Amino acid sequence: MDEFDVYPIAHNGRVYNIITAMDMTFREVRAMLDWLDAMGAFAVEEDAMESGTLLSCLVEGFAFDVDIQGFEVIVYRRESVK
Repeated sequence: MDEFDVYPIAHNGRVYNIITAMDMTFREVRAMLDWLDAMGAFAVEEDAMESGTLLSCLVEGFAFDVDIQGFEVIVYRRESVK
């Protein structure tokens, strides 16, 4: 995690911390957050996803492997999908 940077971003009335070692466009970040939100990754209720669950989201032509910890999104991998 030494190479990872934290990027706070406000999106749809919430503030998220994107934690990653790679460059991402705002469009990718917003699409990823929308996808994760639609999957219930940021639910506050009992059915919220547990930390340590690696999710693969496909947005903007890329596959992102991420872990969610509250409103922190740790992006481990970004790979082009063709």
